[in-house]
Amino acid sequence: MKRIILFCLILSLFVFVGCASTMQTSANKPVVLKVYTEEYPPLSYAENGKVTGQATEVVRELIKRTGTEANIQMASWDEGYNAVMEKPNVALFSVAMTPERKPLLQWVGPIAFLDANLYARKGSKLEIKTLADAKKLSEIVTVKDYYTEQVLRDAGFSNLKNVATEEIAIQKLLKGEVHLFSGSNLTMPALMKKVGATMDDVENVLNLSTNMIYVAFSKGTSPELVALWQKRLDEMKADDTFRQIYTKWLPAETPPEIIQLMTEEYPPVTFMKDGKVSGFVTDMVREIIARQGIPDNIRLTSWRNAYNLAAINPNVALFSTEKTKERQKLFHWVGPVGKNSAIFYARKGSGIKINSLEEAKKLTAIATTTNWFTEQDLKDKGFTNLVSSPLPVTCVKQLMNGDVQLSIFTDITIPEIVKDAGYSMDDLEPVFTVSNTYFSIAMSLGTPLEEVRKWQSVLDGLKAEGTFEKIYRSYFPDADIDDLLKK
Repeated sequence: MKRIILFCLILSLFVFVGCASTMQTSANKPVVLKVYTEEYPPLSYAENGKVTGQATEVVRELIKRTGTEANIQMASWDEGYNAVMEKPNVALFSVAMTPERKPLLQWVGPIAFLDANLYARKGSKLEIKTLADAKKLSEIVTVKDYYTEQVLRDAGFSNLKNVATEEIAIQKLLKGEVHLFSGSNLTMPALMKKVGATMDDVENVLNLSTNMIYVAFSKGTSPELVALWQKRLDEMKADDTFRQIYTKWLPAETPPEIIQLMTEEYPPVTFMKDGKVSGFVTDMVREIIARQGIPDNIRLTSWRNAYNLAAINPNVALFSTEKTKERQKLFHWVGPVGKNSAIFYARKGSGIKINSLEEAKKLTAIATTTNWFTEQDLKDKGFTNLVSSPLPVTCVKQLMNGDVQLSIFTDITIPEIVKDAGYSMDDLEPVFTVSNTYFSIAMSLGTPLEEVRKWQSVLDGLKAEGTFEKIYRSYFPDADIDDLLKK
């Protein structure tokens, strides 16, 4: 497979399996279901004349549990894709669910996570919480023309060292010649084996992007059959069969469960600490899932990545999320789990005074964080003087450098953001409170309403018994949360 393709497929990785399945039509005539796959280890590949791999094993088990008789065959991507788009009774895997493809196909999954990550040598003790942290390092090795190289360049990285192959790149990392390597969770195990190492020799320190991988069925396939495949896959996840297969092929990875839990680095609400996702809403989510027997598969990534996954894929819980007018109908809601105030901050001693939103609109520039609710809210209020940046620390630096007159943050998150930017709260001053809002857990629209109601019921129980208040006050001892307990 060509070098440039390997990571370009991060948004659209396809692995298919060919199989014939007998099923009954309305006329009780058997039909054949064809399922295709291509060579893409470790999901599926040919070994000793037999197709094997993580996704292949999952599909074989689904074939067995749904009563399907099938022979798996390798095919080109063009053959499989054209068939599933044009013919009835066709399935192909693995396919990333994108907004464009979602309405064109039927979906069973997810069966795998495809991540682009930054990896460090095991024991390096690097504390990488954000892209800004990674930018401070001397060198990150990337493979020329790979997708992750472009992602990092687009994010403003200037500390990249390009090499010709992944083998060269990982060897430089293992020898300590570079700090980080950008790679894929799916290809890393085979790559490590190829250079005589194991996944125990590296550690994933930061996720760049994530896609969920599915079995896709043509529109002409019986919806009842598709539903049966999904039911059997959920049973495999419940009885641990799926997890065993996943661990066999991807021992260092967390498998997709029935419900996916997504969050971002947003201290003290959610953040990474000592290799574990922490924060007061994280603690609440862990209480909710523990009481329902849901596996703890919390994944921390960028806000944009987490939000897009929840907007596209079913059965995703995204926390924490402001319930803005724009988002109201895009998700189901469980909450509230916290509250905050959105405030305009100026540089200390700037002399800027704001008495209304209209006055703020007349300023030259206001720094906002891309896709955060604070930015969306200002856009909804008619602001046209916003300077958007992917990282909140950039907004602080723009403010302190005089590039903007104001920056907008929430009262509970700004202390950590300012600290990460290299300043203190004494360097800034609040000048105007834009809004006081509550935030919640957003659940994707594909999540069954019964599941959403269970989450809300458990959260209400946490509030009634005092667990909610105990968790909240462990982070904010003096917080006034009477209104939160009543909602």
